[in-house]
Amino acid sequence: MEYTSIYGYIKISRDYEASARYIKNLETDATYPFITANMFSAGENNYPYYYENVMISFAATYKYFGDTEDWNYFILKMENILRNMDFENAQFHVESSIGDYTLFWTRHKPYNTSAKEEEKYIEEYRLTKTDEWYFGFGKRSVFTGYPDNESPELYEDLRNHPDMGFTYPVKQSS
Repeated sequence: MEYTSIYGYIKISRDYEASARYIKNLETDATYPFITANMFSAGENNYPYYYENVMISFAATYKYFGDTEDWNYFILKMENILRNMDFENAQFHVESSIGDYTLFWTRHKPYNTSAKEEEKYIEEYRLTKTDEWYFGFGKRSVFTGYPDNESPELYEDLRNHPDMGFTYPVKQSS
């Protein structure tokens, strides 16, 4: 049987207590792909056992993500979780039979940048801007959110798979 494994982190910006409480109180998820509180590890929030930001980790295995609907539901569910947390960035590595992908979200930068600087940032790092955050594919540095290296494979995403038909932002299906 084929399967998909997903693991990653949510880097907390400031309010660890509220973020951890939200994760702990996730309701039972009855819709595939399931996301439950037990799939997260709250990390250590007592100094000196972390440096600057607490990390909340995530890990799960699923039956094969066979179509875009599975990917879309996972992304929508994870975005709902992120929406309720004080996060700086989040990154999830997905290993599947159609390929390995890394999903990345980062909050809009808190400082003012010109539209030209933002456009360059979005283009250079191949990000999609939404009202809430930037989203992209490719392994990123935990501390800066910038790509770890400049290889073309870094930016491989679902849109490059011929039969996926993936678009972002993901729309809730009816």
